[in-house]
Amino acid sequence: MQLDVEFQYFILFATILLLPKMLLRFRIPAALSALFLGVMTSFFLGWFEEDQLLLMLSRLGITSLFLFAGMEVDVTKIREDAEALTKHLLKGTALIVITGLGIMNIFDLGWRASMILSLGLMTPSTGFILSSLKGYKFTESQEHWIRNTAISKELIAIFALFFILQTESLESFLISTGALVIMITVLPQVFKIFLKKIAPFAPDSEVSFLILIALFCGVITTKLGAYYLVGAFIVGMTAGRFKHFVSDQKSENMLYSVSFFFSFFVPFYFYKAGLEFPAAIFTLKGLGAGLILTLIFLPIRLLLVFSSIWFFRKEAWKDRIEISMSLLPTLIFGLVITSILRDRFELPTHLLSGLLIYTVTASIIPWFFLKKADPEPYDISFVRR
Repeated sequence: MQLDVEFQYFILFATILLLPKMLLRFRIPAALSALFLGVMTSFFLGWFEEDQLLLMLSRLGITSLFLFAGMEVDVTKIREDAEALTKHLLKGTALIVITGLGIMNIFDLGWRASMILSLGLMTPSTGFILSSLKGYKFTESQEHWIRNTAISKELIAIFALFFILQTESLESFLISTGALVIMITVLPQVFKIFLKKIAPFAPDSEVSFLILIALFCGVITTKLGAYYLVGAFIVGMTAGRFKHFVSDQKSENMLYSVSFFFSFFVPFYFYKAGLEFPAAIFTLKGLGAGLILTLIFLPIRLLLVFSSIWFFRKEAWKDRIEISMSLLPTLIFGLVITSILRDRFELPTHLLSGLLIYTVTASIIPWFFLKKADPEPYDISFVRR
């Protein structure tokens, strides 16, 4: 189907920005709707292959999402659960290593590809989980545990991913690590200069500054051989250290603006990811791999959280189902891992398809088991009759 590119873009924007929101009425996550639309476009229309505008929109989406996730890291709150979280994370890390070793032996993959695949299978997607919390009926204590656990796991996974990707040679490891250390050291000074010299004379420029810095640092970490999310997450964590960005009424508006920005652009990331789904996802081998991964790893992840609650947080045992189910989604991190494995390690197509199927399945299962929040009433009293 051929149309002028202007009409193609109009259809793209109208569909991506409206249809997923409309489907929220049926509690279908917008990310999954955008992903499905991308798959359908690839298979039936063939539009936007190698499209640079869509590529830039998707990068803005993923960097702003991980900027927001980084800003949500509250070290003080994480310290409140430090003992239980540390024990849970040690168990989870050991399980990731064991899973990676098993993948390496079963599928005869290199250790780097095996460990990265293991991260994709075991790491919850914090951005997706946090943005979904308001759609379910969670108590304050449940949200507290879900938020801290998801953030802590993804924090470890992001830095593990960075270092695994840099171990191809000692030279690249030293250069990339040095660049990361410089970034972490310099960013606070950049923020101080901005807050002192620019922000007072450029009202409401904070959100634009944050997004631009996140995109810039994302590009740097990508050039270093990692991924956009690493740089954006570091920028978010750095911003979270400054009270100007997270501690007063203005900062709440700022966080809302960042979340609005990524909610606008991140559907383009999922749409582009759908465009890149391999055709083999619909083969019996790809579907079989996805089914096997789902049947093996979802119960393992549920048992991991169950056991941690039983041993380390018995007072939360009654909430084990809600907490465990909410931590299952791996959508964003799974898609990132899939693209890395496809582009850098040339993983067999059926394994890529299996990971994609597992990722989508793990992300949609909570929709069936968790209690949905009541929709907020929409005031239309201003409409003239």
